[in-house]
Amino acid sequence: MRLKSSREGFWKETHALPRAIAITVSCFAILFNLDDLVGASRGLGAPGAVVELVRLLLCALALGVVCWSPRIAAFLLWGAIPVSIAANNIALLTVVGPIVCVVVTATATLPFVALNTALLVSGATAMAIKWAQWSHDPSAILWTGAFLLVASTALGLVLRAVLNARSERRRQEQRIADIQKQVEQAAEHERQRLAHDMHDYVAHELTLIVAGLAGARARRNASQQSPEQDVDLLGSVEQTSRKALDELRRVLRLLNDDGESEPIAGSPLPISGDHRAVPVATLIKDAAQDLQVIGDHVHLAISADTAELLPTAQQRTLLQRFLSEAVTNAAKHGGLGARVTIGSATVPNGWQVSLRNTIEMGAAGPEASTGLGIRGLQKEAEEAQCVVSAHPVGQQHEWLMTLTLPDPASTS
Repeated sequence: MRLKSSREGFWKETHALPRAIAITVSCFAILFNLDDLVGASRGLGAPGAVVELVRLLLCALALGVVCWSPRIAAFLLWGAIPVSIAANNIALLTVVGPIVCVVVTATATLPFVALNTALLVSGATAMAIKWAQWSHDPSAILWTGAFLLVASTALGLVLRAVLNARSERRRQEQRIADIQKQVEQAAEHERQRLAHDMHDYVAHELTLIVAGLAGARARRNASQQSPEQDVDLLGSVEQTSRKALDELRRVLRLLNDDGESEPIAGSPLPISGDHRAVPVATLIKDAAQDLQVIGDHVHLAISADTAELLPTAQQRTLLQRFLSEAVTNAAKHGGLGARVTIGSATVPNGWQVSLRNTIEMGAAGPEASTGLGIRGLQKEAEEAQCVVSAHPVGQQHEWLMTLTLPDPASTS
């Protein structure tokens, strides 16, 4: 959008006078013309009284409404000029005319100011011609009219400059307020993004660590220790701890804004710029492995028509976020040895990935969660024209999360 130049704004923009000035001028118009209007109305029977009353009414109305509606005041003034000439009384025009000229010059657009000036010049010329018919020197009228017109126009231009500066200041204040609002919104968006990053990158890994260690302690207390299983668990905990530490450092670098904020390899999200196609079955199996290491019983139900499906880069990012959140919830609320089913299947106009897990009785259920991950997922899915749902099933003893996506071929 092209910004208006100062010259265009000076003449094309209309202004409104402050309310205090408008009320003051209107009150002055009433007091200034009230006595003459009463006298003219009482002598309506005399010759020329009607013309005199019309002259007074037009001038009084023009002066009364000029600050509220300059265009109407100008129309009334234009009509008062021939009536005043016909009444042989132009004294009131020397007061009303300059005031209307000042306000019109200060508030109207350039074409209307030019039209008003031309008609006032024509009116002054007509008055001079009429004055000459009365055997008087018309130069007095011409010089008086020229002086009043120049003075009122100059005063109108000064007032217009003041009003322009006032409007520009208000626009600048509004622009500053808009910019401040945008900055606040950007800061809030960045805060939410960092919160989601912390949740997606760090909480996922820490939840798996806690769940794995809790499982190891439970097996030891139950005298069901398995050296091989413990070795695998400790290896997984070490790897997951390193990933969590690296992700935490990455998020902290985001806060420092040093330009080194790319996700690391093995993150719940893909590395930025990595557009390698990964089948759905591989993504699901990677998620299942995290749960199997901590001792959950995982069943895969991947349909043949979705196993080798290659999601788009946006769908893959969203799917990995979904699996990360679903695995985190299963590890957090499923308890030791939870039963988990991860599957994928086609649905009308697309395909769907789901994770269903049992909920440990007596433990804090999903309702105790912050809900940050699910809300962020649902918002991101909506932007990608996908749908995320999460709700209890099976008489509240199981939790089901689903992600419905359109066919990759239709979005490419």
